Amino acid sequence: MKQCPQCHGRYADDSLNFCLQDGATLTFVSDTPSSRNSDATLIYGSLDSERGSTVVDPAPKPPPKFIAQPTLLHDARVAVGNPGISSSHPTSRLLVGGVLAIAVLLLVSVGIGAALLFRQSRQNQPAASGPNAPSPNPASATPSQGTSTTKGLTSGPGIESEQNTKTAPLKIKATASSVRYSVQSNTYDPSNAIDGNKGTAWIEGVDGPGPGEWIRFDFDREINLHRILILPGYFKSPAIWAMNNRISAATLDFSGGTSRLFKFPDRMERHTLDVGSIRTRWVRIKLEDFYLGKDPDTPISEVAFEWEP
Repeated sequence: MKQCPQCHGRYADDSLNFCLQDGATLTFVSDTPSSRNSDATLIYGSLDSERGSTVVDPAPKPPPKFIAQPTLLHDARVAVGNPGISSSHPTSRLLVGGVLAIAVLLLVSVGIGAALLFRQSRQNQPAASGPNAPSPNPASATPSQGTSTTKGLTSGPGIESEQNTKTAPLKIKATASSVRYSVQSNTYDPSNAIDGNKGTAWIEGVDGPGPGEWIRFDFDREINLHRILILPGYFKSPAIWAMNNRISAATLDFSGGTSRLFKFPDRMERHTLDVGSIRTRWVRIKLEDFYLGKDPDTPISEVAFEWEP
């Protein structure tokens, strides 16, 4: 027999493990005559009817309802990113954004300031000198090869367009009687003689050294020419200069119909040809005599002019 330790109800069915009243675990008790209830009713056919009377308690109560404990969920604040728990605080993001905005504004301000200073410095500088730019003193000027200088006039607001034209950089067009064919990327056009680069040259293209061949320089207006600066030969390097022909004599022709004959020493240096003061719109250099090298053709690396309006 089994008995409930809480309500003390007894059950003859040993297969029961829990009390039908309160669900407590049943325990075995001894089946003594003193413990039997004299008012108990024997149930026919039960196991105890053969052994004796079976004690049956009053109508059993329905078993209690057990309510399962709810499962705890994670803190909702963590799931939604509560500001007190999340590592990405909105205030921190606003602070970082403000710092970046200030840094960008500082960089923009520095850039604008630098641009204004550069512009002001450019405005304060005198007129830049470049190819064919005017020079205040043609006698003392030392132009780079391929440039022309002039005494000129200072231009500014109110100056007549004719004066501006006279003091503007001189534009020169170079042509020649013949041109040597290009070799790979090396060209020998007449424009090479006024490009300011002594590593390039005009080279005539006829058989032999080219007596009578010429290179001509046309100006965009009539000028008062004083000197001509010339690099006779190929000045790319001393070895190349010695290997090519060099001019020993050349005739200079001018648009007014006058001519001058000049002779050159056989030295790798710039030569200055003083023509006095000649009004002309063009100059032609005609080859007359040569210092011969291994290469049969004759080059001129650079020609420049000192002039005034």
